[in-house]
Amino acid sequence: MHDSTPPEPGSGPPIVAVGDSITWGFPYGPYASWVRRVADSLGVEIRNLGVNGDTLADMRARLPGVLALRPRCCVVSGGTNDATQGRPPEDMARDMGEMVEALREAGVFPLVGTPPPYRDPYCEKQLAAYRHFINAFAGTRGLRVIHFDRAFLDADGEPVRRYYTDATHPSQEGYEAMARHVVESGALSPCLGEPGG
Repeated sequence: MHDSTPPEPGSGPPIVAVGDSITWGFPYGPYASWVRRVADSLGVEIRNLGVNGDTLADMRARLPGVLALRPRCCVVSGGTNDATQGRPPEDMARDMGEMVEALREAGVFPLVGTPPPYRDPYCEKQLAAYRHFINAFAGTRGLRVIHFDRAFLDADGEPVRRYYTDATHPSQEGYEAMARHVVESGALSPCLGEPGG
């Protein structure tokens, strides 16, 4: 007999990562992504749902499929493609805010990953405004943020050039720096049942 009872939140993969090419692992592929590196380091399943070229609006449109997986936690990161398309930071912020609320309503713990620094002044200005919103939103809503942008900066606050393959996509070292930041920050502790998470 088929049980039509919907699965409980958290009955699927412990963590899913929704994002763009920087989540997917471009130009190398998912095997080189920060997602796989973190999963290997922590010994936890993280489903990589990065899609090359996705904007935050695209991710919002894909969210029903994400919720159908019934994850415990969802890391959503993006904004780079929005910036290259000239989308206003307030539109980016609205999309992310709606995703966070939808995840919470579904009983999924949301985490937001900030986009890495963009080595183009105009696009970086857009992303800086978006990051400012995320940090302010997090402060008022108790939202956990993974500050991927900080993983790319040197002691002087400048992007480390060897962490990039082009103006925006990480190199192997860049993906490793992202993974190291996730692990060392303890950002995923709520997803792993760890004390203080």
